[in-house]
Amino acid sequence: MTFKKICKIVAVIAALCALAAAAYYAVKKLTDKDEPEYFDDNDFFECDNDLEIIEVEEPAEEPKEEKKAAPKKKAAPKKKAE
Repeated sequence: MTFKKICKIVAVIAALCALAAAAYYAVKKLTDKDEPEYFDDNDFFECDNDLEIIEVEEPAEEPKEEKKAAPKKKAAPKKKAE
C-alpha cells in the first residue's frame, strides 16, 4: 500500500467518527429534558435581613407668592338692534 492510500483510509475513518459524534450530539441535545436552573440568592450578595427604618422629616413648605393676573379687558357691550 502506498502512503497516499493509507492517508485516505485514515481520513475516511476520521470523517466517519466526526459524523457519528455530530449525530450523537444532535440527538442528545434534542432529547435532553430541560430542567430549570435554580439559583440561591446568597450566591450573588450577602444579606443579613436586618432592615433599618429611617424616618425623614420634610421641611415645612413656605407659602409661595401668587402672581397677580393682569386684569382682563372687558368686551364692549353689544348694541341692540332696533
